[in-house]
Amino acid sequence: MALSKRSKLDWPEAKEFAAEVCRRMSKDAPDRYVVSLDYLRNDRMSTAVAPLSPRARPGATASMPLVWSQVTASLDPKRFTIASVPGLLAKSKARVDYCDGERPLADAIKRLKASKP
Repeated sequence: MALSKRSKLDWPEAKEFAAEVCRRMSKDAPDRYVVSLDYLRNDRMSTAVAPLSPRARPGATASMPLVWSQVTASLDPKRFTIASVPGLLAKSKARVDYCDGERPLADAIKRLKASKP
């Protein structure tokens, strides 16, 4: 099954690409990355929380896109609720340039294979 209308890749190819990237990151910094967790989010039947998704928790918190400057020790996830997110999102710049870094996955796979150790 194709990933999108623009892509000719299938899910297994995308998943293997994600696994290889995670393997290399884990090899470079094993104290920071865990291969078995990160790439498994790239599967057609896996669940992941999309931005702005409400969570089944007390307070009805929601996942919220942030900019790096907001990620501090004082960050309180309970602040982001289904009631507060619309107002916070209106002021947020977290998604302004979201698609600017978009690149074809097929090109990245070719480059990764070419640099395989």
